Amino acid sequence: MPTTHTPGPWKHVVTTRTRGRIYGDGLLVATLDPPQLKEEVAMKAADARLIAAAPELLDVLTMALPYVEMAEHDDSYKPGVVAKMVQHMNDAIAKATGGAA
Repeated sequence: MPTTHTPGPWKHVVTTRTRGRIYGDGLLVATLDPPQLKEEVAMKAADARLIAAAPELLDVLTMALPYVEMAEHDDSYKPGVVAKMVQHMNDAIAKATGGAA
């Protein structure tokens, strides 16, 4: 699968108490605006961690997909459960890469 996003790992860099930036491969990926309310500070920090982890999450999901697909015909799983998980994984990968599921 060709990579069209900035390669990981990405890193969250706090530039001020409420503002930050996400860098990947030495390039600016995203600027995080300061929260408008005090309650948003923790949420913005959690969002920044998730954004910074996105390339690694995509890599792990892509690596795990073939193993989950192998379990599709395993009789020890409830029928359709693994197929549904495979579809969810493919949908998430497609959403992240802009590809078709």
